[in-house]
Amino acid sequence: MADSVHRIAVPALPSDAQVQPLTLAQLDRRLRADERESAYAQGFEEGVRQAQEQAAGALQAAVERLDASREAALDQLTSAAIELSVEIARQLVQVELQAGHYDLERIVRMSLAHSGLGRGAAIVQVSPEDHERLAHVTFRRGTEIVPNTALESGDVHVESPNGLLVREIETSLDSIREQLLEDIA
Repeated sequence: MADSVHRIAVPALPSDAQVQPLTLAQLDRRLRADERESAYAQGFEEGVRQAQEQAAGALQAAVERLDASREAALDQLTSAAIELSVEIARQLVQVELQAGHYDLERIVRMSLAHSGLGRGAAIVQVSPEDHERLAHVTFRRGTEIVPNTALESGDVHVESPNGLLVREIETSLDSIREQLLEDIA
């Protein structure tokens, strides 16, 4: 077979083009190599895209876990702050009670007023120490102040025909603590 000339139509004259004689086998190898390179580039781009999607998904999941952890930590921190605050208040109240820095007469009068008795008879129970402090105080007729060894300084129980009014510092602090914890829930 004689060398044959192949013609290729081009829209414009190529610059710096060189024509190299190739056999069909060589042309086939070059085309296959070009196809492999193209397929490799496409596969690489697809792999990069998939890796980016996976990384974005993993990052989103990590952000969600971090947000959930932050929320849980914030809830725990808030609860711990409430617990600490109430305990500090409890300690301060105890120090003030032990030092006698409280207006016992006012506490008893307010308790009587909150009992809803009006001018009715009542038995007011206080700690033995508070009973001594109130020995010189005159309350309305029908009000009897009695010591109760089960009560702490500052605690007041008012007994009346309407029932029992309990005003205890520890119970009040516990109630404040519970309300604060409920408010953050």
